[in-house]
Amino acid sequence: MELRKLNKYIIGSVAVLLGALSISSCENLVDESPISEISPDNFFRNNNDALATVIGMYDGMQPAFRLKHYYWGEFRGDSYINGNDGANANNIELTTNDVTSGNAGVLRWNDYYDLINRANLVIANVPNISGFDAELLAEAQAMRAYAYFQAVRVWGDVPLFTEPVIGASPDLQRPRTEANTIINEVIIPDMLAAEENMDIVSRPYRFSLTSIWALQAEVYGFLGDDIKTKEALLKIVESNEFSLVTSARDWQNLFLNDNIDPFAPNPSSSGPLKIQQGPELIMSIGFSLNEEPGSGNRNRAGIFNLFFAGIPSFTLSPALEQKWREKFPIDSLEWVTKYPDTDPVLTTTNEEGEEEFVYGDYRYYLSREGITNLELKGVGNARMAKYNKANFNQTLDDSDMVLYRYSNIVLYLAEVENRLGNELRALEIINEFRTARQLPLVDAAEFGATQQERELFILDERQLELLGEGQRWWDLRRTGRALEILNPILDTLTGGRTLTDERLLFPIFDEHLVENPLLEQTPGY
Repeated sequence: MELRKLNKYIIGSVAVLLGALSISSCENLVDESPISEISPDNFFRNNNDALATVIGMYDGMQPAFRLKHYYWGEFRGDSYINGNDGANANNIELTTNDVTSGNAGVLRWNDYYDLINRANLVIANVPNISGFDAELLAEAQAMRAYAYFQAVRVWGDVPLFTEPVIGASPDLQRPRTEANTIINEVIIPDMLAAEENMDIVSRPYRFSLTSIWALQAEVYGFLGDDIKTKEALLKIVESNEFSLVTSARDWQNLFLNDNIDPFAPNPSSSGPLKIQQGPELIMSIGFSLNEEPGSGNRNRAGIFNLFFAGIPSFTLSPALEQKWREKFPIDSLEWVTKYPDTDPVLTTTNEEGEEEFVYGDYRYYLSREGITNLELKGVGNARMAKYNKANFNQTLDDSDMVLYRYSNIVLYLAEVENRLGNELRALEIINEFRTARQLPLVDAAEFGATQQERELFILDERQLELLGEGQRWWDLRRTGRALEILNPILDTLTGGRTLTDERLLFPIFDEHLVENPLLEQTPGY
């Protein structure tokens, strides 16, 4: 049963139980005592109770990720600039890579520890149920691994909790545990146990084997283990559960939460309408307008807020737009000169009623404010419009947040094959991808003569394809290219802060340091 169909079922029981048992997720920090001494022994009686608790765990993903998935993985890269002088000051700190320790929106970790505590409740109690469902345990193991992996990538060393918090204890104040310890003793064991306990191959809103394998590929890639990364990626490919879409409309429908038809002669919109379907979607966080909006829109997605707000904090960077236009020229002569054997996908009708090509990559137009009207917003002034084409009220934002998508897997496999010395296979994968996207094929000369040149080419492919999905910063981190690519850009920005190896991690939020004196600030801040 899908997550949104179970929400009504759990609202009376699990929401109360987990709210009482979990670490408070709004204003209190990890050293605060829970508000209740309710024993989980009174609740975990059978698999129905366990299922309700697992769904409550997924409910905890919404506030944990709705904004931070993009704060942490999207806006620190080179795809955006500060969108407006009236933009949120905390958001501007991301584009200039000068995040300060007082930035609550980016750094507060309460929702993450609430999510971890919900997973810990399941892991600790479900095995005590007679005839327990191992797949429910697998979901909690995958969730805890996923949450701690995000924390390690963002802060490095963080406080470690592997048992549920159900009562007051001085042990709630903990120092930071080394990242390597968390990876080796929690993240890797959890994700391997999850794989062992899971039999469901795929489902869109809850962990399954394919999303567990995607997590494994991320973790092993972060550790630089290309052999294990490739093994995990191939498991997804060989599952035959997913395929690349092969038309511009199907590509747009993977993301679009808007009733506008961007392919119509005169596109117009009258309100949101979720589509977001297709054979590439491996796992997303689901949102639904059937849920009553909570305090601060905690159970609404953050996409309308971040990408297409009335006063945008972020607009597409000139560097990104220039890269897109150089790879796929928007000028007819330049396109035909570079790609004489390939017609562009999009067309338009001129004043004489004749059909004309729209030169360039259709993903560029469908990801950019104004669609094919490039004059509406100049370079550096356009909002990212992959999910919606108009500015909607944020309380209407039920956009599903894509965590894992098949094109991500395919392009990641090309990256790994290249590093393993299999450049011919890497090029073959790139051209399989380009064929599905109806884009010009790549020859060996364009792909690159060296492993480093080819890696940069693949990273560019990933940047254009995965724009707005929270991947670019982690790509730069994984390949060790953040300083190389971002510092020349930061040097030109007003308020830009030069990146160092220490400042690849974020600082600990000031209030966390005050309320937990055992914490030490991240070096470099």
